[in-house]
Amino acid sequence: MRDKTMTILSGSPIEMARKAHGRILQSMQEPGSQLALAKALGVSQSKNEALKDALALIYLNGFKVVDEDAVTIRSEVLQFLRQRMSRVLVDDEMAKILSVGEV
Repeated sequence: MRDKTMTILSGSPIEMARKAHGRILQSMQEPGSQLALAKALGVSQSKNEALKDALALIYLNGFKVVDEDAVTIRSEVLQFLRQRMSRVLVDDEMAKILSVGEV
């Protein structure tokens, strides 16, 4: 299921795909990277339109492209954690332990 909050905050799926396309092209500026990618995919270097279409398809279906080392969390899990932490932080002693790290 697609998170509508993400769409509202980030813009339309087409806009998010356009931005992802720009980030990918920027990351491929290192000499030889486009040629290596094209060889790995078995296509020519001039397939940027296909990349745009693929990214649009990804975003229109509710997915997104993130950095390889990005840490992601589902919205319902985040909501659960926020609810639980708000209860814990009401207790001054627990809040101190969490912020200072001492018992």
